[in-house]
Amino acid sequence: MDIYTDYGNWKFENHELINALIALKSKIISRFSHTILVVDYLYDKRVKEGSLDETLEVIFETGFNYIHDHFMTIQSILKSEYRGNIKEMDKNAKTINLLLYVQDFENELMNRPNYKDEDYKKLSDFEDKVNEYIERHEEIPDAYFGILDDITIQIFDDYQGVNEIMYEVALDLDLIKDDEADDSIDAIFGKMF
Repeated sequence: MDIYTDYGNWKFENHELINALIALKSKIISRFSHTILVVDYLYDKRVKEGSLDETLEVIFETGFNYIHDHFMTIQSILKSEYRGNIKEMDKNAKTINLLLYVQDFENELMNRPNYKDEDYKKLSDFEDKVNEYIERHEEIPDAYFGILDDITIQIFDDYQGVNEIMYEVALDLDLIKDDEADDSIDAIFGKMF
């Protein structure tokens, strides 16, 4: 199997969850809107044309791996903490998104050759605190976003996450216009699902 087949399978397997999150206008799915838009566009382009250039292949692979990994986390939380109840899980979208942001920073740190164990521990300890809120089905206080900022500013001189990169790619591919940066979930996902 190749990565394009994997994506087709992933999309089929997660279709129900994705559609439910879209119907709820969930902040969980909206954080992926540009990434999914780009990956889906490149998938369709690959199917129609038979191949992508090397740059677009890297973009597809990066985007798909990103959403795949995060949806594994979301599925795990949905199953273990919310017993499959998507509406209940969505009530804690802010907390779940914070967890996903922490994981973004952890992954970025692990990919840097000069990362320090104590930096990873700061992120890991913070992740544990976020998970406690998820386990209690509580919305995390807004102050925790500031705490994460304080931690990451000390660790990263520069950071551009996959979502931000995919936003730029979506602009470059003319999938969105700069003045449509805050497109609604319906506008973006209506093109795909």
